[in-house]
Amino acid sequence: MTRPDGSARSLPVRRSAHSKLWYLERFRLMHALTGGQRQDVERMTHMLELKRGGRIYLPGDPSDQIFLLKTGVVKISGDSTDRDTILALLYPGDIFGELAIVDETPRDHIAEAMADTVLCALSRDAVLRLLRQSPELGYQITKMMGRRIHRYRTRVETLLFKSAPTRVAHTLLDLAADYGVQDDAGLLIPLRLNQTDIGNLVGLARETVNIVLQDLRTRGLVETGRTSIRLPDPERLRTVT
Repeated sequence: MTRPDGSARSLPVRRSAHSKLWYLERFRLMHALTGGQRQDVERMTHMLELKRGGRIYLPGDPSDQIFLLKTGVVKISGDSTDRDTILALLYPGDIFGELAIVDETPRDHIAEAMADTVLCALSRDAVLRLLRQSPELGYQITKMMGRRIHRYRTRVETLLFKSAPTRVAHTLLDLAADYGVQDDAGLLIPLRLNQTDIGNLVGLARETVNIVLQDLRTRGLVETGRTSIRLPDPERLRTVT
């Protein structure tokens, strides 16, 4: 399908609902619902499958759905004039598009699959029905939105006022807080991120990120691999300036 401006858009493909409830129960927000309400969610959602590079929505698209990320990676980036700026990277278990609950204005950013991805999509009307049935769900969504607003505000402050090493260090610590796995060798971030991805997250050129990571590796603060990043000493990394 093409848009009026001629740009191509990859459309999601509906997928079988087999084991959908099992997947939905892996999302923490679903724990605020009763068993019967979870079954209602199962009936109201549909699963979408996208290939790497597929667009979930673009600026100007209606804010009429929220999405639950089952597998894959989703990049939230700026509008078409600033698409290289990564606002967030989302991984299985994350929920996005939630502003549709409180704001019906069109989307103002891009959501794109960075790997083969499977989502559960829930309409805005369905979410509003659930919120009327479950005040606890509304409370949990409000908390989630509050945490994200705080995270975005902190990121903006970091990008504006902090040095390049501090930007990289704080971004790695944020990723570790969300996705890190503690083991005997430190905190493992099991995410496939290259230097360009990190640069787009922190507003730095790839070459600058390369220099910073080399320094952090030399100091024993970061270990990088093809599919993961390890933080051997997160507390020391937190002091990087």
